[in-house]
Amino acid sequence: MKSFNLFKTWKKSAVSATILIPILSAAIVGFHYSNHTSTEQRYLVQYSTIQAKEAIANVSGAGHTEFFNHLDMAALSLNDKQKEQLAQTSGIVSIEPSVTYASAAQAFTPDVKAITVQGNEQASWGYGTVDAQLALQKGYTGKGVKVAILDTGISNHSDLKIAGGVSVVDYTSSYADDNGHGTFVAGIIGAQNNGKGLIGEAPDASLYAVKILDNQGNGSTEQLAEGLNWAIQNKMDIVNMSIAFPQASPAVQQMLQTAHDQGILLIAAVGNKGTADVQQDTVEFPAKANNVIAVAAIDDSLSRPTFSATGPEVDVTAPGAHIVSTASTGKYELRDGTSVAAPFVSGMAAVLKQAYPQLTNDQLRSLIEQNSVDLGTPGKDNIYGNGMISFQHVFDGATAK
Repeated sequence: MKSFNLFKTWKKSAVSATILIPILSAAIVGFHYSNHTSTEQRYLVQYSTIQAKEAIANVSGAGHTEFFNHLDMAALSLNDKQKEQLAQTSGIVSIEPSVTYASAAQAFTPDVKAITVQGNEQASWGYGTVDAQLALQKGYTGKGVKVAILDTGISNHSDLKIAGGVSVVDYTSSYADDNGHGTFVAGIIGAQNNGKGLIGEAPDASLYAVKILDNQGNGSTEQLAEGLNWAIQNKMDIVNMSIAFPQASPAVQQMLQTAHDQGILLIAAVGNKGTADVQQDTVEFPAKANNVIAVAAIDDSLSRPTFSATGPEVDVTAPGAHIVSTASTGKYELRDGTSVAAPFVSGMAAVLKQAYPQLTNDQLRSLIEQNSVDLGTPGKDNIYGNGMISFQHVFDGATAK
């Protein structure tokens, strides 16, 4: 096993990544249908035929209907009777409530520690531990690779260049970050090599701000569908999802499968619901889906922080404790969480996509996983998956092939 040149350990300040837990949708309103009073709520409806799509469009009084054509899915408001009638329509695959999720950041220290950064550096211990500097030495910077960050948006920052984006939240059309989480994620992936501040793993990658979470870090499966639909439409190469929610969702599974089939490499945080029993499966969605790279966290001793979820779906680990990155204030912050670990993998993927453009999303995933540094129990395990990502190992592995 290789030796690691760890940077000086930063003073610990436990701060959560934005992790999501389900609550019932608050959008429950009265609705009148054929003299029958019922309740309505938002649903995600999958369809397989043009006739079924037309039936969705023709639901009377369904409120705003949003079609996600790249996903063969629509979001609309239905009462019980409308739902029952639509379910009997040929070509309707499934009807699933759009579930709203709330930030669980209060499980951790709620304040973010401000950090002063001087010069042009990779300030966190994590960058050195995964040998991120090797990519720059080889001339790989993620140039030409499109990375969509499905999060709270991205704010203007001297270290960040935003290629574009979209907001799908209700209250603003701006994809500027009014929470701070998305900006932090963006810096790990692509803080620019501009002679000041930080350097991200893929400083020349094209970063797209896809705002699917609000200023409290809350979102819904409908907004996730909108974000993934946008990523497919705009031909993203990589999607980073530093979000998590506990229950399975057939609609979300189908969204992810469609994006994967379009060649997008999907990367997600496993969640911060870790327990002392590491045999317990606490990995959350969308990381739990088999077409997503599920990323757990390690700290500066290359051990699992107690918050990091465990389970057989863990694929790889990356630095996720006491990490420095860009803040929405224009300065820098220190944060913890598996959603801090996920962008380390997304940054690596952007570098590899530039270095080996002929590889498919599945091949890039295999290259990352098969050339990780084994930690803990030999072989794949519930804590570290295949191991810690390593630029040194992945370049050596690619050369060997």
